[in-house]
Amino acid sequence: MLDEELKQIVSGIIYVRLRSIAEIIVNRKTESIEIGHRNKIIGLRADKCNRVPTQPMLDPVTNLSIYNLTYDEHTALINGLNHVYPSTRFDQSKFICNIEYFYSRLINFRTSYRHYESKHASEIVRHELTSLQLGVAAEVREAANSYRKVADSELKRTVMQNRKTFGILRSLAKNKDIIITRPDKGRGVVVMDRSDYMQKMNAILDDRSYFSLIDDDPTLVNENRLIHLLLDLKREGFISDSEYSLARPTGSRPARIYGLPKLHKQDCPLRPVMSATKTVSYGLGKMLTNCLNHLRTSRYVIKDTFDFVKKIRASEHMEKRMVSFDVKSLFTNVPLTYTIDLILDKMYPSCSLVCKSKQKSRLCAKCRKRRDFETLLKIAISETHFIFDKKMYVQHNGVAMGAPLAPVIADIFLSHLEETLMDRLVKSGVCEWFRYVDDTFILIEPNTNINDLLNILNTFHPSISFTHEVERDGSLSFLDVCVTRSLTSQKLDTTIYRKPTYTGLLIKWDSFVPLSYKKACIVSMVQRALAVCSTYALLSQEFQTIREIGQKNDYPSSFIDTRIGIGLGNYLKKLTTSNEAVAGCAKQRMYVEIPYTGTSSKMLKNKLSRISIKHRPDLEVCFFERPSPPVQIIFNVKDPIPKHLQANIIYSIQCSNCGDAYVGKTERQGIRRLWENGAPISLFSQKPFLPSEHTGPHDHPIQHQNQQEKE
Repeated sequence: MLDEELKQIVSGIIYVRLRSIAEIIVNRKTESIEIGHRNKIIGLRADKCNRVPTQPMLDPVTNLSIYNLTYDEHTALINGLNHVYPSTRFDQSKFICNIEYFYSRLINFRTSYRHYESKHASEIVRHELTSLQLGVAAEVREAANSYRKVADSELKRTVMQNRKTFGILRSLAKNKDIIITRPDKGRGVVVMDRSDYMQKMNAILDDRSYFSLIDDDPTLVNENRLIHLLLDLKREGFISDSEYSLARPTGSRPARIYGLPKLHKQDCPLRPVMSATKTVSYGLGKMLTNCLNHLRTSRYVIKDTFDFVKKIRASEHMEKRMVSFDVKSLFTNVPLTYTIDLILDKMYPSCSLVCKSKQKSRLCAKCRKRRDFETLLKIAISETHFIFDKKMYVQHNGVAMGAPLAPVIADIFLSHLEETLMDRLVKSGVCEWFRYVDDTFILIEPNTNINDLLNILNTFHPSISFTHEVERDGSLSFLDVCVTRSLTSQKLDTTIYRKPTYTGLLIKWDSFVPLSYKKACIVSMVQRALAVCSTYALLSQEFQTIREIGQKNDYPSSFIDTRIGIGLGNYLKKLTTSNEAVAGCAKQRMYVEIPYTGTSSKMLKNKLSRISIKHRPDLEVCFFERPSPPVQIIFNVKDPIPKHLQANIIYSIQCSNCGDAYVGKTERQGIRRLWENGAPISLFSQKPFLPSEHTGPHDHPIQHQNQQEKE
């Protein structure tokens, strides 16, 4: 009826257009409803799936210590360090912040200040809300309050069920005779004697060719120096405002080093790992990475596993021998001076270097840029200090571990090696060359002498040494791919390769995380299998392996098969449909975090979604559920950050003349704010900057013996 009336009212062209728009809207809505119902059915099937409780088939715990784990302690650790238990308390302040963020974006209100420190303490910000905005606030408040009631009861119930396990894990964490950590390769749990761990780490750090002990912490001095340097370079126009913002350090702290046991090697040596986030030069390294990425381009470099599979399948040299090369300790052995000069020559090829030894003020414009860039490179690569066992060290040889620039420097050096040596390598029998960071897969002529290739590579620079591995029984592994010479076709077959250190440990089914996390565990393996496996037989075999891995982690068989079926369907759909984008107005997207507390989180997400659709249909709100921290947070092997260098804190300072207290919040280190508020020099062992004032806000004298900090 409506269709006939519409034909009479509008012209034919407009009618056809309106009809097509209506069909698109109806189809989208129908598809959305179908997907929703399908997901509900899958969720209900997974929830109702009866699994017979059995003894765990997966045991990722390796005890290298003399301490004998009890049955209960072993059972508490058997789920791995990524296992999540429900939190014992609800993070009220974080939840309120997230809800306020959601509401402010919903009513399209934003403060004019980028950082809270930009606003003067005496300035009062007033918000005049309309009746409609107040109504939205009431709806959001009602949804949040009802969620809190249900979430509290859910958390109490789940916490009671896991109280015994919590106690066991905390008891293990308090045991000062052992270290509980993860292995170097794969997922798992390793228990070590603390004395053995400390002895192995000290043996690494006692190597004076790479590390040196220092007396004072240079964090604040280095931060001030880098800030002043960046300001000068910005004023000179050498770096842009955006580059300055990215490179400028704020609230810096020393790096922290720890060790991961190599279970696949004799005596289980440790691999040193450095946590370098928030260090002085971390942002500078990211900025320089953006500047140098174009120098990493090489026709011999592969992007990832999928790029390698695509190229190796297209190879026409299936009869050639397969060999892989690996660089020994690449990051610590990259020749820094050589590579820095190489980078400078590529970045500033027209510089004549005639004024290289002159002072900066007397340099020409080209040489000044070269000198400035060299200074930034050296700061980002080599000036890294770190803490271990309350002692301060500095690394003075090789690329700083954990530096964002480390893989870039290594790539540039190896790309130069390839450009220089490739003609000789080809003449010696190399047919194809694929490299990912320090791992290289090559195809060579059957009669090629591999030692000749090694001699060419190992004589390029004295600090670099290559090792090799040849194919066995027509197969060779590279990254996570096993390449096999096909017996039925003139191609190389590929399938998934798992190292001997692979434990098969996933997020366990009873881990207190959203269902989407568990889906992702299976889906990621399915997608990788579909992309890597070259034949149906290999794909079928890999699907069976995925089923076995999932079942060992207590995943229901029906859940695994459903994920495999959906993955296959999506893969076939991509092969048969085009990727053309549907014309339409793209919505503005907003991400909102909500805590994961069980079914109550889904209830909150649905309510907030309805509110956003009702009041802001132009806004696409994406909610993500944040679970509690994993078990690993209990067993922290890294040194704590020194209290005076802790940043992003709320601090309180008591007035010495009255009962008033000044409460502040800062993104910088606590020591900086105390100094700026007039703390006496006697409190500080170092004097990296001068105090600007000796009284707190509103001219209250400060009582420095009563300072409190809270992260």
